[in-house]
This record gives sequence, structure tokens and C-alpha cells, in this order.
Amino acid sequence: MMVALVVLVAGISLLITRLINDKGSNKSSGGTAEAKAENLEIEVEKKKEVVEEPFVNILDEDSSDITVTWDGPIEKSVYDQIDTNIRSQIDLLTAEGYTVGFMLYDLNTGGGISYHADNVYYSASAIKGPYVAWVAQTYPDSALNMYSTISNTITWSSNSDYFALISNFGKSGFDSWAAGLGSGDCGITDGSFAAINARDFARLWINMYSYFMSGDETAGKIRDLYSDTLQSCIAEALGTTYTVYSKAGWIGEGQGTYYNVQNDAGIVMKPDHPYVLVILSDAYGRLDLLDSLVACLDECHTNLTLQE
Repeated sequence: MMVALVVLVAGISLLITRLINDKGSNKSSGGTAEAKAENLEIEVEKKKEVVEEPFVNILDEDSSDITVTWDGPIEKSVYDQIDTNIRSQIDLLTAEGYTVGFMLYDLNTGGGISYHADNVYYSASAIKGPYVAWVAQTYPDSALNMYSTISNTITWSSNSDYFALISNFGKSGFDSWAAGLGSGDCGITDGSFAAINARDFARLWINMYSYFMSGDETAGKIRDLYSDTLQSCIAEALGTTYTVYSKAGWIGEGQGTYYNVQNDAGIVMKPDHPYVLVILSDAYGRLDLLDSLVACLDECHTNLTLQE
């Protein structure tokens, strides 16, 4: 017992001696250890800083510039990195004279990312996606009877088959449907196509998600056509990672003209956080730039989900 006590006392004495020596060493080195500890603490606190504002659904938020909303606080470092990464992608487009507007809408939270979501672009064949979904919802039996026509309209964007659908089902019903969803400006007024913006177009695809996932037999059969479509930057960038349902639209009549677009819209079935994504641009033929933007937006969305 006495031996154990002696050892204990000796151990305490040694510890005190080391603490005194360490303190003296730190003083002689100008407080380096304390400075490092203080700097580390500052860095930790910086990482803990959050951007916490009253939640606004991304569909209702201003998007004149890059806008990020989430149903909960976002670490400031994450928020800043999202802004930096997206801005670098936009800069790649603007450096070559292109413009873009987009909306990413998280279907679970209503949060997301947008940029110039009210800028208007010619829809080109992107309007075929919502039009076919409206036909299928409104006339399910007729949609199945015209399945091959619908398939050609969606999978390889046949204009003649699309015009056949319009001849059968008209435009006014679609326009009323779009207006009822808050997207009255997406009506088919330019021949058989439309002038659209990312915000209103996203509303149509949000409705399509509900229909596609309803369990209805017709919905499932029509939905699957959207998983194999032409010139979809969303499918190109993310189709090997997630199930993607999308429909692109494109036309090239010269840079700077109204009829010069490379658009895409769709649903990304990301586990736990599926989202709708609309990309509208005048970057005709530049899927390389748009693929990169889509991949960046998906990564940013992942970083937002990790804030939960």
C-alpha cells in the first residue's frame, strides 16, 4: 500500500513538472501553442456559422441572381461554396456569349437553387414533355390507344407525331391545365410551341412527378418513355447515377436569335431527395457546358441535403 502511494505521488509530481516545463516552453516560443489552439478554435467557429433565414419555397423566392433556400440552417461555408461553384459554371457559359436560367426544386422540402428563373426562352420541343403528360392525365384511354404516337413524340421528339396529338387533343385544354397550376405563361401560343421560364415550367414538372408516381398504370407506362430521350443534359450528366425522366428541346437558328435554344427539364429520382430540374439556355449544341452545370447543381443539392 505504501509503495503504491509513493508511486502515485511521484507520478503527480512528474505531471506537475511537465506542465510547468510546457508552460515555460510556450512562453519562450512566444505562446505558439496557445496561438495554434486559438486559431483552431476560430476555424471551428467559422465552420459552425450558419445562414439561417425564414424559409421561402424556392418557387416563390426571387431569383434575379443565384438563390439558395433550404428548410433549415445552412453552414455559411457550404453556402459560399455552392455560390462559388455555380457561379463558375455560369461564367463558362457567359464567356462564350450564352445565357441560362434554371430552377432546381427539391420535392421533399420545397427548397432548392435558382438563377434567372423568370427569363423567357422559346420552349422548342421541351413543351412536348408536359403536353404528353397532360394528355395522359386527361385522356388515359386515348393516350394508350395512341401510345406509339406518344412514344415517338417523347423518345425521339418527332414533330409530326406531336402535331398529330395536337390535332386530336387541341391546345386550349393544355393551356387551362397549365394556368391552373400557376403557369399560365406556358400556354401554347407560338404555333404549337411556347415561350417559357424555368419557374413556371418547374410547376408543370412538379405536377408530372405526382402523376408519374401515383401508381396509375397509364402513368407508369407513359412515365417510362421519359427515361430514354434525346439531347437531355440532365440524363447525360446524371442518368448513370439516378433514374431520370426528362424531355429536352433544341433549335439552332443563330446565336442571339429567339429560336436558338438548348433546353431540358426533368425529374431526378435521387434517393430520399428527388428533385425537379429545369435548364433553359440559348447555348444551342453545347451539351458539354450544360452537362457540367447539371453535375454541379446536383453536387450542390447533395451538400444541401447533408445540412439536415
